[in-house]
Amino acid sequence: MVTTEPPTWLLLPGTPLSPAVWDGVRAELAEYGHVITPAISPPPGYADDDLPARLAAGVAESVASEAPWHVVGHSFGGQVALELAIRRPELVSRLTLLCTRDTPFPAFDAAAAAVEADTVDVDGTLGRWFSADELRNDGPVVRYAREAVAAADHASWASALRAIAHFDCSQRTASISCPVTVVAAEHDTVSDVASMTAMHQRIPGSDFIVRAGAWHMSIFDDPAAVARILL
Repeated sequence: MVTTEPPTWLLLPGTPLSPAVWDGVRAELAEYGHVITPAISPPPGYADDDLPARLAAGVAESVASEAPWHVVGHSFGGQVALELAIRRPELVSRLTLLCTRDTPFPAFDAAAAAVEADTVDVDGTLGRWFSADELRNDGPVVRYAREAVAAADHASWASALRAIAHFDCSQRTASISCPVTVVAAEHDTVSDVASMTAMHQRIPGSDFIVRAGAWHMSIFDDPAAVARILL
């Protein structure tokens, strides 16, 4: 009789979010396997575009004993996930990329400067992440995101934003050999559908899902739907 080990999910959050953003998804997955939600803490003042690779190495070192994982990365966490799959393929059994990109987003240089200058536009940030209806409803995910932005370490957040501005693994994306699912949000203005379509096309055999009507953070409003994608 062949027995199958329950899966282990490694869930990587975006910036400046904490592992708590995954709480709902974690609860949905818990009965099916093991869920790991490590923190991703960019070092303050780090300006090089290899930051996702550096953070991926740290994650690999800290939880390698629990590999292989189904790695799930959202936003900046997706770029860390890409580096894990490319650099440590023996640790990654499956990869799911949520609202992320493998090419630079230069506008975030200005966003990083605003964060460093303590002139963060909280409403503007939330307006990129959620629909107007989601913001009006002020549900748990919106409230969590608002608190996360208000409490963020600005130097660390700026490091992540600068990395996103310059990150480019698009020439290496095709080397990913595990099964991959790419999930885009229709109204995401950073990890836009066109950029995510191009990334999907670079990954051999990957699956592609576009969540109609969704924004960058909308996916966390329906953790059961996320879990269905991951199971």
